[in-house]
Amino acid sequence: MADTSKIAVAYISAAIQRAVSAAWQFAVWAFGEVAVQAELPKVSAPRRLSLADQWTYLNDIVMGAARRAEEATRCHASATQQLDLAQYALTSLVDELSSVMDMGGRVRRRATVHVLGVSHAPAILPIGEAIAA
Repeated sequence: MADTSKIAVAYISAAIQRAVSAAWQFAVWAFGEVAVQAELPKVSAPRRLSLADQWTYLNDIVMGAARRAEEATRCHASATQQLDLAQYALTSLVDELSSVMDMGGRVRRRATVHVLGVSHAPAILPIGEAIAA
């Protein structure tokens, strides 16, 4: 049933194309080869800019490009920092999880825990001896 509708659309499309072609051929026969051309407006040369206007235009282009380059550099630095932070967080998370779960064959080093030794506070020296030192 779907094929029947496709065939009908194809026949209708072909009939429309034949009708348009016939109408075009009739128009060429009836009106001859005289083509109606719309009058095109004369294109004038663009106004030449003065040297000061050229310099201002060029300056605006260069300054705009510099601003965009600075913005791109700032965005790149921000993206780099965010990627570094995300990588550090992911690495830390994997290191922390590796102690409590199987990492699927990955060999991960265990997190290093540094223990700071507690030292006794140095003896308080009398003020006179500190100055003499």
